[in-house]
Parts: sequence; structure tokens; C-alpha cells
Amino acid sequence: MTTSDSRVSGTMTDPAANAAAMLLRLGFAIFALLIPSATLMSRWVIVVLVPIGAVLIILSSLLRADSARLTDRAVARLASGPGLACLLLILWALVSLLWTPVRSDAVEKLFKLLGVVLLGFFAVIALPNRMRATNLHLITIGVALGATLILVGSVSAMLDRPLLRFPLATPERVVILLTALGWIGAAWLLIKNRAAMAFGLMVLVIAAIALGPNRAAFVSLGASLLVLVIAWNRPEMAGRIVGLLVAAIILLLPLASALGVPLGIPGLERWWTMIQAEPWRFVTGHGFDAGNAARATGQIGSELPVSLISELWFDLGLLGAFYFAIAIGSAFIAAGKLGYELAPATLAALAAAVTFALIDRNATQTWWFNGLAVFAIVLMSVERGRYRTVRPRAEIQP
Repeated sequence: MTTSDSRVSGTMTDPAANAAAMLLRLGFAIFALLIPSATLMSRWVIVVLVPIGAVLIILSSLLRADSARLTDRAVARLASGPGLACLLLILWALVSLLWTPVRSDAVEKLFKLLGVVLLGFFAVIALPNRMRATNLHLITIGVALGATLILVGSVSAMLDRPLLRFPLATPERVVILLTALGWIGAAWLLIKNRAAMAFGLMVLVIAAIALGPNRAAFVSLGASLLVLVIAWNRPEMAGRIVGLLVAAIILLLPLASALGVPLGIPGLERWWTMIQAEPWRFVTGHGFDAGNAARATGQIGSELPVSLISELWFDLGLLGAFYFAIAIGSAFIAAGKLGYELAPATLAALAAAVTFALIDRNATQTWWFNGLAVFAIVLMSVERGRYRTVRPRAEIQP
């Protein structure tokens, strides 16, 4: 028996390797296959399944004896510019607990959020360097299944013959997830040279969004399509431009609001009016989760709409918005460097997510941060599944 044969035989009979592969497949199946469709069944499915899937992927890495590499990857990611920005944002949120109005509620919410972020982060860096295509095909199946179920429910309801009845708010959540996951599923099909299937998948997703119950998803879809067109031939340049533009928008929103520019960002105008009474709050914010406390006590009208960005400025002020802008801008720049197979779709997905954060209050809820963890894990899995694909085409110089 040759050395190569013995290595293959040893791998096949290694119980730890087999268990690691099984845990990885189960964990990834939760993210790629179950969440896009099972979330329709209950509002709490995504909150329950994301930690389970993340723990399975992390355990698979430990069984592969990757604990040292896991530590090295974590340190390297956190030592980067975006990693430091995220760490500073988390640190500032923790410090802001000192002056937040209702500390007990804020502490509980912040640590729940940090739990999701940490599990998602370690699950991403625990992914193997190479992902099997058999695992990644689950992405397209999960996206197609979720979109089909929404279409059947929406169309049958329009015809007054509902075939599927979903709990309140679950279709809206799945539609929003599909605005991001759909692009990644299509990118995987393009990587496998299945352009017709990729086009069909996105037509299915767009139909589900257009006929679905969430108008915010339609706006997010429009933003993602625009960014896709811009990034199609020059994704790296588009990533830099869009990243800097998004960061500038986040930082300049209060100034534009003060100047009376009609931005339509929910809650921002009311926040600026309150800042005029306490100018130092522009820098420090009112403390993590202060927006919810202000609405509960009537300081801010509960009927006023809010968004993730307006809550960020209200709670964490200029410093929080600055760190957040760096992190988001860096994400776009990094996405533009993923190559012609994956970068345009990733930029489109990020544009959809940022647009949703700007216009919808659901982006402040725990399920949305779980959804972002799903997106990050699925995206990085596809990025690590390209190792057998052809070299990307050369960029045409003007």
C-alpha cells in the first residue's frame, strides 16, 4: 500500500475525523438548509437553531485538533482593523452601561447579543480551510425551499385559498434573510458554472420578495440590485467606493438631519431634537438600550418608527457610530476582494442588509443579529469551497 493510500485509509477509519465531518455537516445544514425554511414555522426557531449550529461547527474543529489554529485565527482577526473596530464598539457598549437608564434590562440584552456575536465569530473561524461541495449545495436547496414556501403561502392567500398558514411575522423575517442568502446561493451556483440555475434561483427569490409581506425587503432588494450592477465588472473598486459611502452615510446622518435634509431615516429627527437639550449626548449617547427605555417612559413617543442606525446614535453616540462605520465600511472593502465569482454577490447581500438596518426597526431585534451570523457562516463556507474552481477572469483595463 502506498503512502497516499495509507493516508486515505487512515482518514476513512479515523473515528475523530468521521465525527468531525458529521458534526460539520449537521451544523452547516442547520444554517444553510433548516433556517431559511424552518424559521417560517416559529418566531423562535432562528434564535434556538443558530447557537446549536454554531456549537456543532466549533466542536467539529476541536475534533479535527484545530484548537491551536482556532486561537491563531481568532487573534489574527481581532488584531486587524475591522476586528479592532468591533472590539472597541463592544467595549464602548459595555462602558455605556454605566449611564444607561434601565441597567438590568440593558445588561441582559447586551450579553444576549454578545453571545450571538461570539458564537458566530468562533463558528466562522472554526470552518475548515476547504468545504465540500456536497455541503455547499445545501445553500441553494435551503434558499429555494424557503422562497417556494413563501410564494405558495402568498399566492394562495391572494386567491383566498390559503394552502399554508404561518405564524405572525415569520414570513417577513424569512423574506429579509433571503435578500442576503439568495445572493450567496446564486454565487455558489455560478462558481459551479451553473449560470441558468443561479438566474432561476434569484428569479424565485425576487418573486418571493415581491409577493411577500415585507415592503422593507423590496427596498433592500432594490439596493442590492443596484450594487450588483456597479460591482459586476470591478468588484474591488466597487467595494471601496460603496464601503466609504456607507461609512460616510452612517457618520453624517445627524448632521444632515440637523440641516433639515429629508433623509427618511426613522427616529433620527426626534433624536437630534433631544440632543439640543443635552449636547454631550452627541458624543456619549444615552447608554445601551436607552432608546427602548425612553419609549417605555414616554420620553420618546412609542409610535415613532426607529431603525438600527437611529438606535445606534441614540444609545452609543458619535463614538459608537464611528466604530460601527469603520466595521461596516471594512466589510464592504473586504467583500470586494473576494474575486469575480463571489465579490459582486457578497456586496449585493451586504447592501441589502445595510439598507434594512437603515429603514426597519426589526434590525434592532435579536433574530436579525442571529440572521447576520447565519449570513457570515454561509458566506465564508462558500468562500472556502472555491478551491477547485477555475482561475477568475482578468480585469479589463480601460
